[in-house]
Amino acid sequence: MKSIVIITAGGSGTRIKSKTKKQFIEIMNRPLLFWTIDKFVHHPEIDQIIITLPNSEIENYKEIIEQEYKTNIISIIAGGMQRQDSVYNALLICQEDTDFVLIHDGVRPFISKNEISNLMKKAYSKHAVLPVYKVKNTIKKVCEDKVLETISRDNLVNVLTPQVFQYKLIKQCHEKAKSINLYCTDDAALLEYFGYPVYTLECSSVNFKITDKIDLEIATYLIQNNLIKEKK
Repeated sequence: MKSIVIITAGGSGTRIKSKTKKQFIEIMNRPLLFWTIDKFVHHPEIDQIIITLPNSEIENYKEIIEQEYKTNIISIIAGGMQRQDSVYNALLICQEDTDFVLIHDGVRPFISKNEISNLMKKAYSKHAVLPVYKVKNTIKKVCEDKVLETISRDNLVNVLTPQVFQYKLIKQCHEKAKSINLYCTDDAALLEYFGYPVYTLECSSVNFKITDKIDLEIATYLIQNNLIKEKK
């Protein structure tokens, strides 16, 4: 089985309000992106990593990434206008004998190696698998400042990454979406739109996306104090 990870790291990070794009903000003298790459680069089931970067950052960070990892399994390409465009660009350079693709956010450094393996194992039989965790808070539907209804949490989940797909299936869905100018909030939604089943695997909520300053402060604290331990 050949498995490729696509790490999207082309975001602007406007909500952090930093001159440095959030994926390049340093924690313990290393860009945040490196803490994410670490989880995949030595994983025994990963054959290649494709990182999508802003075109303006490729020249600087390509050399830095190569110096840090000294491996030939990492490729760096320019991202697109939107995240979906970046993923599509990466899918186009995957070798045709690729079996599975994992699509992951560059600012989610806390996915565990065990969860990566478990997601891949389920994807072998189900073809499309998402890491999720159950919604904990009460959810209400509102219009302006008026509550319309309280929504049952029983079948609601928060969706994480990496989302794992059979390569030919996700590429086909991206191609169809591009042909009709369809954009979705995540890659799984493309499969849903075209009628393909998508399955879930419950994972840890610690695999959060670093979006704002509070997220960054929490991530920094967790990394500095080595508080995220891999289960053996």
